[in-house]
Amino acid sequence: MGVFLDKTIKEVVDELNVRYFLPDIQREYVWLKKADEKKIEQLFDSILRGYPIGSFLFWKLQKEDIAKSDEQDSDKLNFQLYQFITNYDERKPHNEKIRIEQIRRDDLYIVLDGQQRLTSLYIGLKGTRMLKKKWAKNDNPNAYEERRLYLNLKRQPDMDNLEDNYEFEFHAKKPENDKKHWWFKVGDILELKSVVNYTREHNLGDEESELLETLNKAFHDKQLISFFEETEKNLNKVLNIFIRVDSGGVKLSYSDLLMSILTASFSSDIREKMNELVDTLKDKGFPNVGKDQVLKTCLLLIGKDTTFELKNFNKKNIKEIEDNWEKITDSIYNAAELLKSFGYAGYLGSAYILSSLAYFYFLNSKMDKNDEQQALKFVRNAQITSYFTPSTDTKLNNIANSMKDAQTFESFNHNLAKHQTCPLKITNDAIEEMMCSSSHALVFPILQILYPNLNYKTTTFHIDHIYPKSKFKKIKNWIKISMSVGIIYSTSSF
Repeated sequence: MGVFLDKTIKEVVDELNVRYFLPDIQREYVWLKKADEKKIEQLFDSILRGYPIGSFLFWKLQKEDIAKSDEQDSDKLNFQLYQFITNYDERKPHNEKIRIEQIRRDDLYIVLDGQQRLTSLYIGLKGTRMLKKKWAKNDNPNAYEERRLYLNLKRQPDMDNLEDNYEFEFHAKKPENDKKHWWFKVGDILELKSVVNYTREHNLGDEESELLETLNKAFHDKQLISFFEETEKNLNKVLNIFIRVDSGGVKLSYSDLLMSILTASFSSDIREKMNELVDTLKDKGFPNVGKDQVLKTCLLLIGKDTTFELKNFNKKNIKEIEDNWEKITDSIYNAAELLKSFGYAGYLGSAYILSSLAYFYFLNSKMDKNDEQQALKFVRNAQITSYFTPSTDTKLNNIANSMKDAQTFESFNHNLAKHQTCPLKITNDAIEEMMCSSSHALVFPILQILYPNLNYKTTTFHIDHIYPKSKFKKIKNWIKISMSVGIIYSTSSF
């Protein structure tokens, strides 16, 4: 039976990655995605204002309750634990796993709800964040900088104005103090022995001293971490609790929940392999191929129903994915390289175009020149018609049925074009819809057809227009002119 308890922020933060860990049913940290630090700054502002920061859900277990990495014990809980991120780097935003044998404490807390807030507190108090500078290019060695959280002790907001916040900011080094600024590194509050002594040593005024005392009490004295402590050793119950609690917070994708259950039930480290694959595809220019899409691709390649239902990820199917993992990843990488040679890195409209090419490689291992020409035709047609939207699973089923007995890509194209319910072909209606689109994913294959002799394999191209859309108030005028002035140019010509 669970109970409600309270702790100070310092008590909990000091024990993160010591006693508090994350289960594989947790999603990854997302608050710093898109280089947005405001959520962390607002969390610390709420703490200083005395606002509640929400409840937490912790699962209290003994270390001996969890099976070791090489142990298969039906009486123990089998799942992987992960550490909280201390130093966030957007290039490698994944949590590191930790083996149960590496943990020294006997009594543990598994965080089921509150990871985003606790990680943000951890980064703000003990860690750093590494984000790309605005407008910096990826190939610039100084594009990324490490920053820590500071508080301006001279900034006293109007407490009646919710938009007037305390001045929390991330900085690469301690900013210079002046008449309006006295910067205090927030993490230093955890080890501050005496506010009075600190105030005297640094000649702080009464207002600065008062704010520092408020900060000190917020983290040392006030029990702001209110949590429900679950103690029952029942994984299914905890999964149900987690799903219910998560519905009110940051949404998990369905693949995250599936991945969580799979890694909790099977020995293979699917999550690590999936992260590596997704990261590699992102680096190759295919950021829209995420874990959801890779999971569907796995089911497609082993010839199973691609619908996201737990029954499709049964033990038999998982074993087949594990046994064929090298062949699956080779097929996906071959498909990515082919798309890159076609010029579609950064321009792929649907991840399932890549999945379809991967399925052909999975069945045939390689393509000849005619297959590649027919594959390019498929890519263009699928992209121009947005073939996989809507009814993705139905379309993937059509792909599977049209391809599994086809000896060549040309035969597959023929089968798909003749499909009774969802044929892949360009119709007059599709052309009409294209007229109103400025999507690069739709425009690129059309311009590629108009300029067939350009080198798409080694040259980077940009799509541009002569006149901005904002200049045309009437859609008809925009359609007429956009059709007449669409151009494609190479960066190498400038």
